[in-house]
Amino acid sequence: MEHELSKIGKALSNTISMPISNGYHPELDVSPLLSPEQANYFQNLVGMLRWIIELGRLYIHVHISMLSTFLASPCKGHLNEVLHIFAYLKRYKKSTMVFDDTLPNFDESIFQKNTDWPNFYHDAAEKIPPNAPEPRGHPVNMYCFCDSDHAGDRVTRRSQSGIILFLNRAQIIWFSKKQNTVETSTLEQNLWHYVLQWSS
Repeated sequence: MEHELSKIGKALSNTISMPISNGYHPELDVSPLLSPEQANYFQNLVGMLRWIIELGRLYIHVHISMLSTFLASPCKGHLNEVLHIFAYLKRYKKSTMVFDDTLPNFDESIFQKNTDWPNFYHDAAEKIPPNAPEPRGHPVNMYCFCDSDHAGDRVTRRSQSGIILFLNRAQIIWFSKKQNTVETSTLEQNLWHYVLQWSS
């Protein structure tokens, strides 16, 4: 990629400290549209970044999801932000993803309990087969964290949802997507739909 940039007299910056420019909203970008060739280049770069996310750089997932909205008609500013992300990854190229199998140590009392659930699921119980083998090894716990930037899109007022699942301390699933409808809070039906999707 840097070889291609050198042909037009550009290079990746060495001073990038954040994955995306501070305060940048791609939906508000009114820079000129890219030519068909430049748009294809933009699409290729976004595809590369999606693979990089799958390889463990999940902290750029939300930003790439937001920029992917403009794959059909990207602007010059969108391409600049993609190059900004590559510059960030280049500067922090030695970052690694550690698969930590130890049990997390946090105070569960900081999370608000939903008092309505016992009313709806009063008879809920884990079904364990009577002939299940004896568990071996260390115990594992699964945790799911989800949130969204309420009305983060300044044009449509739709929120960007994010979900991450941990097996003990290890990230095993992550997902980010713009919600299909405008919601009244950060956690509405669409987000629960994603949770149910991953748990099924």
